[in-house]
Amino acid sequence: MLKTYLKEIYEISQREDAREESYYAVLVALLKTYASKTSKTNLPVRQTGIHITTLPKKTEAGNPDFRIWDGTQHIVGYIEAKSPTIEYLDPIETSEQLKRYRRTFPNLILTNFFEFRLYRHGDLIDKVLIGRPSILYKLKTIPPVEKESHFLKLLEKFFSFSLPKVYDAKTLACELARRTRFLRDEVVTQQTVEKVIFFSDPSMGQQEQNIIRRLFLKNNKPKPLIRN
Repeated sequence: MLKTYLKEIYEISQREDAREESYYAVLVALLKTYASKTSKTNLPVRQTGIHITTLPKKTEAGNPDFRIWDGTQHIVGYIEAKSPTIEYLDPIETSEQLKRYRRTFPNLILTNFFEFRLYRHGDLIDKVLIGRPSILYKLKTIPPVEKESHFLKLLEKFFSFSLPKVYDAKTLACELARRTRFLRDEVVTQQTVEKVIFFSDPSMGQQEQNIIRRLFLKNNKPKPLIRN
């Protein structure tokens, strides 16, 4: 899987007119190949396929390059890509853009197409280098694959992300409010609240449900319509 991926990255780089976006399709193909393979196993990606939105609508925090859906209309996470010519991601990690993304998006990957860094609720929880960009650009050859098993485990963590199963009423309401900050382009309805209550804890008492509804709607008041 990674051997094919790095070969395609190499071929694009040799055209000498490639920009960051030129590599997007290769990454999308890699993620879909992974999802296709793991959907037949007991790994967390059990859906028949994933959906990837490239350059999705802007959110309150900005516009990461990829939004990943799990095939059942639930967002798995986001990916922010940088050009493969950016060999070191440390300066990117500490940039204002990434700080903003890490505060807002609970499941985020930062990559230059060779190194992948996974952040969970803003914290770096895993990273892996699957090939050396210096080999690509200085030696003008396809980098050998490195740490493929580690990379697959990182993707497993990324795709297994979901809301914690058990919340008390106030914690769940705060989590819902935080998440809707990066879903401004979607309509948040009462039906949305009811679905999250059910899937988080179907046995939740009526009093707890009412607290969640009250706190959630208080923190997510609909904006008034402006009529011409």
